[in-house]
Amino acid sequence: MSDGPVGGPRRADIQGLRALAVLAVIGFHLFGWPGGGYLGVDAFFVVSGFVITGVLVRERDRTGRISLRAFWLRRARRILPLALLVIVAVVAIAPWAWAGAKVASIRGDALWATLFAANWHYAARADTYFDTGSAPSPLLHYWSLGVEEQFYAVWPLLVVLVVAVAGGVHRHRAAIAALAVVAGGASVAWAVVQSGSDPTSAYYSTPTRVWELALGSALAAQPAGAVRLAPAARAALSWAGLATLVTAYVLVTPETGSPWPAALGAAVGTALVLVAGIGAPAPGAVLLTNPVSGYLGDISYGLYLWHFPLVVLAPVVLAVTGAVSAAAVLAGTLALAVISHHLVERPVLDAPGVRRRGMLAAAMGLVLLVVGVAGTASARPDLLSGGTVVAAAEPDGAVPPPLGEGPESPDTSAAPTPATTAQSPTTRPSPTATPTATGWAPVPLGVTGTRIQDGLRGALGSGSWPADLNPSPDQWQTTADQRAEMSACTATDAADPESCTFGNRKGPEIIVYGDSIGFPLLATVEKAYGKTYKVRGMTKIACAVNGVDANYGKDEWALPCVDHRKMVLDYVRRVKPKVLIMTETYSWAVRLTSKAKGAASAKEWLAADQAFVDSVRGNVGTVVIVAPSMPGVAFLDCYRPGGSPRRCVTGIPAWWERTRDVEKKVQHAVFVDTTHWYCVDGRCPIFTTTTGTVLKGDYLHTSVQYARQLAPDLAYLLRASGVRL
Repeated sequence: MSDGPVGGPRRADIQGLRALAVLAVIGFHLFGWPGGGYLGVDAFFVVSGFVITGVLVRERDRTGRISLRAFWLRRARRILPLALLVIVAVVAIAPWAWAGAKVASIRGDALWATLFAANWHYAARADTYFDTGSAPSPLLHYWSLGVEEQFYAVWPLLVVLVVAVAGGVHRHRAAIAALAVVAGGASVAWAVVQSGSDPTSAYYSTPTRVWELALGSALAAQPAGAVRLAPAARAALSWAGLATLVTAYVLVTPETGSPWPAALGAAVGTALVLVAGIGAPAPGAVLLTNPVSGYLGDISYGLYLWHFPLVVLAPVVLAVTGAVSAAAVLAGTLALAVISHHLVERPVLDAPGVRRRGMLAAAMGLVLLVVGVAGTASARPDLLSGGTVVAAAEPDGAVPPPLGEGPESPDTSAAPTPATTAQSPTTRPSPTATPTATGWAPVPLGVTGTRIQDGLRGALGSGSWPADLNPSPDQWQTTADQRAEMSACTATDAADPESCTFGNRKGPEIIVYGDSIGFPLLATVEKAYGKTYKVRGMTKIACAVNGVDANYGKDEWALPCVDHRKMVLDYVRRVKPKVLIMTETYSWAVRLTSKAKGAASAKEWLAADQAFVDSVRGNVGTVVIVAPSMPGVAFLDCYRPGGSPRRCVTGIPAWWERTRDVEKKVQHAVFVDTTHWYCVDGRCPIFTTTTGTVLKGDYLHTSVQYARQLAPDLAYLLRASGVRL
């Protein structure tokens, strides 16, 4: 993503490495392939260390000194103009594309990106780079620029210092190489530690990335005569490096610890290519040195900066999806990169010798691009109305709704009455069990369930957002329960009687046992029964509470969940609650240690459910299993002022339905299917017209406002299932 060596020969293979790296990154973000495409950034780091240190070394060779002022001015001219242009463009378009709360967040991201500290910002905010549950910031990719610019700020100072200490005319290269080895070794050690203990911070951290930049720096400090290889050996080494790099892009996955050991293959492959060209070009490296690779390398900085905002914007803006959307993103990225290269990057770098012909061609291209987009928006506004926004292809991500039009919106001008809803054609069986030991039996929708379905049908048929949306787009922080008492529910302490305790403290006890899905269910249960019963949350975030052997990433991360489950079992045996209600995300069913899929995963989930029920049922009046909400799309990711709510509609993943259906087979427990709380005929809107309430606070968790409105239906379902409360 940087310019070529100053005062040294321009290496065509380096431009090819940049081209390959940026194509891998774009492919990963746009298609999810190659699985290790995100490692293109690691290749950029090695190349940047090589190029930048080469600039410093050659200046020392040529002049006997290193001008820090000149170095930093060159960096500013190279990095700042386009980086700031993209930031300004994203901030300018954000109010048109997203809700106010997300716009405010993006503006904060823009500030950190402008300061080249975005990596620390995202690490502090715990933004998981590979988490697709919610759409990322369109400026998330600026984390890598933060790493590079922080390196550029500190590294030259260290180089000047060690060169001064080393003294002598010919010792500076050895001193710089030694500095790179020491810095790189310390960075590798820290990367190994932090990749295991704190993967989010490890991914974004500058100290865990320095070894990649130091690797390139160490190579750049080698004199031209240090690599004495025959042309055939150079060619073999270059091809070996390219093969290593491509293998890393293809075989590594986001599940591999990053940056260590995930980045090792990409770094080594890049280094081999660089070594092959020290002193003389490696012959036959046609994949890296052809004109197409060269030009893509020239514009790689623009390709990198422009592609990610377009990837994030595409589902917001375009009504088309799939190949058509991807083609639009690729075309837009290429056009913007080419235009900005000739109108912004080169004029700044070439001044005062500006290449007027290139600027004129780029200006014409910009005019054609603007006219083309404006013409399309005028002639086919439907194409720019936005399509259904779903998460990327993750094992537990959202899916699009079924093909075809949504149901017609019912007449909601008058509130339904029991007499009319009883005869409503929407009154169909709801999969809710009777409390038998032999299996599940459906319970028909009641008045409350029918009203819920009517509201969802109205939302599916609506082409605009309610004027009184609850909560409003600018009040999005209120979708989670704001009470201070809820903080204890992240990991309830059973020994503290006030920890995650609500309702009538003197009444019989209802336990809500779950992960974070249990938080909104607590609000539902408290609303339904809190006047009479004590509602105790036995919840802990990020835990598979039924005890299934889930993959937490590291074995030690599972230990707090095991301890919490033991605590809950002891507490249940002691207090013998009237009812225990268990709920948790089904995402754990596709993240099993056994890597079981399909029916095998469902079987493993059923066994865990049954084992838990058997362990508590002798001490509980009734065990109830409540189906969780299914993954969808976060409101702030799909809402657009003046846009259509249809783009927020998602479907029900097959793995979710399979896990729900197998829970119906749990013996000695009541299963409550809540699918009708969120979906109609497999189509799941994001709000209900009955009350204008948004269903979920993020892509997964039910909003507290909607959760409280579900209380009457939960009471009906439990009563109809024979649960005596």
